[in-house]
Amino acid sequence: MQMFRYLIYIIVVLASIGNTLAQTVDAVGTAIIYNGDINDARYRATQQAIKQAVLQSSSRVSVKDILNNGQLNSDLKIRSAGRVQHAKIISETQKGDFLTVVARINVTADYMCSNGATNYYKKSVAITGFSLEHRQQASLGALGNISRELPKDFTDAINKQGFLRALAATNIALYPDSINAPSLTQSDNTLTDVVRIAQKLGTQYVVSGVIRDIAPLYIRRPNDPYASTDDKSEKQRDFVLDIYIYDGFSGALLFQKRYSEIGNWDISDHAKVGFGSAQFWTTHYGKVVKETLRESAIDTSEKLRCQPFMANIFRTEGKQIHIAAGSVSGVKAGDKFKVYRRYEIFDQDQKPETQLNNANISVTIKQVQPNFSIGELSVDAKILNVQPHDVVIAW
Repeated sequence: MQMFRYLIYIIVVLASIGNTLAQTVDAVGTAIIYNGDINDARYRATQQAIKQAVLQSSSRVSVKDILNNGQLNSDLKIRSAGRVQHAKIISETQKGDFLTVVARINVTADYMCSNGATNYYKKSVAITGFSLEHRQQASLGALGNISRELPKDFTDAINKQGFLRALAATNIALYPDSINAPSLTQSDNTLTDVVRIAQKLGTQYVVSGVIRDIAPLYIRRPNDPYASTDDKSEKQRDFVLDIYIYDGFSGALLFQKRYSEIGNWDISDHAKVGFGSAQFWTTHYGKVVKETLRESAIDTSEKLRCQPFMANIFRTEGKQIHIAAGSVSGVKAGDKFKVYRRYEIFDQDQKPETQLNNANISVTIKQVQPNFSIGELSVDAKILNVQPHDVVIAW
């Protein structure tokens, strides 16, 4: 009888764990329809919905998808114990040439990343100005402000996702020579100025970008050779954007991706709308740009979700250390972090590299402010050789 009760207890516990790990998430995805290909747009919109569901459930998967009759059957490469079990489109809306789907996605997750990261802290990201490779292309529509206004909108799109804390630093131009981006040799033989920028802004990551192309495309209508230039052309416009994500502690390039779309420039060539104005967002081209920024914000959040949370130590006093992360990053009293010592080493070309070594020291958070927190060590920081510019990490 006692054994029977024990077995019943085990079954109940396993069932409760299974219910906890399995989640059904309704997520939204949107894609642009090109050349009337609804199936292709549906496929891409559903992929976007899956990314959203995986982020929401703190799972991580890499999918090879086959779309069949509105239902997505996925051949999954599992990068953690989490996986998408089933995805089904429950509604679909077409507005112009934008297709929006709502997908119901069953996700099983243990909330673990492949590197063991389990934290839910909001990592800080600085968004720099985005270089425009061909500045003359901005004359159509008077979009000369795009280099600073577009990254501001990208910052907003990231913050709307809710997984990162993005800060606009659009006054910083990372690539004076955008053709060679993301590489830019500095006077000290480093490729970028990312580490200095991250330290100055107090962020863990730096995101930069290059606007490769916003050129107009004209599709002539041959049946009306006597029409004026404006009337006999269907005006479209390229939007090609490269996004680069850097680790702010080492300067390493973690992620890069090109987004390439085409939108209708459905206003007069003489209109000076400016990038980001109310009139700009009403154009078809503006809507394409907004959807592209949303997609890139999802990708950025997904890429950084499984990275460890890191913050600088900026002050030590007795057993107390001050950490450059607070309640806005999700830090709470009682949280524990590992201390890592920061070293600068030089490679064979005398290029400086940052190395973080585990000091095998734990710190417990005692006080939390919005932008910083105070942790306590077991003994005096001087005895442990914990210094400003060392780092705390949570996996």
